[in-house]
Amino acid sequence: MSDPFLHEPATRVRGLDTIASAFSLIAGIILLGMMAITFADVIGRYVFLAPLPAAYEIISLMMPAVIFCAMPLTVLRQGHVTIDLLDGVTPSRIVPARDILVHLCSAAALVLVTWRLAVRAGDQFEYEDVSDQLWLPLWPFSTAMAILCALAALCAVALLVLSVRALFRPS
Repeated sequence: MSDPFLHEPATRVRGLDTIASAFSLIAGIILLGMMAITFADVIGRYVFLAPLPAAYEIISLMMPAVIFCAMPLTVLRQGHVTIDLLDGVTPSRIVPARDILVHLCSAAALVLVTWRLAVRAGDQFEYEDVSDQLWLPLWPFSTAMAILCALAALCAVALLVLSVRALFRPS
């Protein structure tokens, strides 16, 4: 069975929980904006026969913002999808090591995604990539995603540290 200390780590990591919660609030506001734009587009399209210009592009830019804004708090609170298929047969002495391995893999994957997003942002800046309809520069969006992914990686590292501490804490 997993250490109860790890079930609510967001309250135990000073600073990260506040920042991650703030970004989750921003994700909710962006999601509300997406719903409003979709509603206006549908009403405009079917009632006034005039859809909202560039609605698809705006929604396409807002969707990753919702995902990446919510990711740090999701990682910190361990709210991601998990499969407990082997939890019932895993010996309790192995659970702390398993948690360390899981958090290490999560942190490594998030660092990899952060790196690739940063490279992408640099390429978009260098080649002056813009969106199709609104001609918005794309590099600020990729940069923001890289920063938020780095914050999620930092949250995964915090969980890794908590798991290592739990392993060496006397029972």
